[in-house]
Amino acid sequence: MLLLAIFLVLALAFIQAFLPGAYLAKQVGPEVQMGPRDKLPPPTPELSRAQNALRNLHETLPIFLTLAILSIVLGEAGWLTLLGAWIFLIGRIGHVICYLKGLSPWRSIAFTVAFLGLVLLALPLLPYIWNGTGA
Repeated sequence: MLLLAIFLVLALAFIQAFLPGAYLAKQVGPEVQMGPRDKLPPPTPELSRAQNALRNLHETLPIFLTLAILSIVLGEAGWLTLLGAWIFLIGRIGHVICYLKGLSPWRSIAFTVAFLGLVLLALPLLPYIWNGTGA
């Protein structure tokens, strides 16, 4: 189940990677978007939000992947880890939806939910830090 959560988080990242391009094509047309993009107009609010949401995901994705992979390697993929991974995914989906629609404070709430998922992922790994059984 943890591998499924990892796969779905990566699928979300893949989908989010295409959103700025789609909004740019909508703003300037596909011909300009496929060109060198040297003289683009300022981004629309939708394009700017899609870019910001993707940047924000890129800030948390390495933390999620590190914690999830460590959980697998160290044999700590129990219920708390799984719960954390799924909460992270749900929070990130909510975050991108709220970011794109400009929903405040819901965007911050969704981010907090995703952050809680990271905390839950990290908790089973803490004993490895304190008792020196990690690498």
